[in-house]
Amino acid sequence: MPPIEGYSLVCQVPGESTGTVRAYTGTDLRQVLAVSLGPTMPEGHYGWMQQTGELQVRVGDATQVAFADFGPNWARLQKATRSAPLSNGATSTPPPGVLDEKLIAKMKTDRLTLLPPLLMEFGAYCTLLREARDVFVDGHFCACVAMCGISFERFQRDKARPFGANDRHKMPTIRRTLRTNKVLAPGSLALCEKMANLRNQYAHGHGQHSEADAVRALEWMHRFIDDETTLMRDYEIVNGILHRRDGTGHIRGE
Repeated sequence: MPPIEGYSLVCQVPGESTGTVRAYTGTDLRQVLAVSLGPTMPEGHYGWMQQTGELQVRVGDATQVAFADFGPNWARLQKATRSAPLSNGATSTPPPGVLDEKLIAKMKTDRLTLLPPLLMEFGAYCTLLREARDVFVDGHFCACVAMCGISFERFQRDKARPFGANDRHKMPTIRRTLRTNKVLAPGSLALCEKMANLRNQYAHGHGQHSEADAVRALEWMHRFIDDETTLMRDYEIVNGILHRRDGTGHIRGE
């Protein structure tokens, strides 16, 4: 394998030990483990890698700030290679009040594997989105619904500001601004309204099915990201580098 340059998207080498990586080529973010940080990484070596948060990615001959979360891919890799029993042969949830650290860690890993990886445009809302996913993994489902609603609201407000919206405007006004200026697709605005209604149920203490609703809120969130802000709408990855596609789906310049 050739050396990997800094800020390349890397994947696991099939058949090698965990963390043996190479530059990734493709469009499936589920294969990406991290972004390399070293100027040049030794052949087949994991070096310094960042899997979550604000980071730099290589785009053609330049770099771009993005937000990524490849933690779910690591969790799936760990789950696939897990061979030890949970804890003292435990196979089910312990009685109320009994803590089993290995079982709790397994449950968190299992919830993390339910989430898709992210590589998206960076914005202030990304911190809120990360918290929504984190509290879901930790099992705080009411908080997850609330944070998904807050993330949606921040995204809408940020997108509406260039068109005169400010913090005094209520969300129906914000959505009307986005709709009038065709900033978001109609389907995305519909998701925003559904999320606001679900968040309000929990904000006023009316939520009844917190785990199922948290899963649903995250599904809406990830559908919104796929439609509006994921970098994979416009790019594909070739040898660890993002290349913009043209209108026909081919890489520009090739």
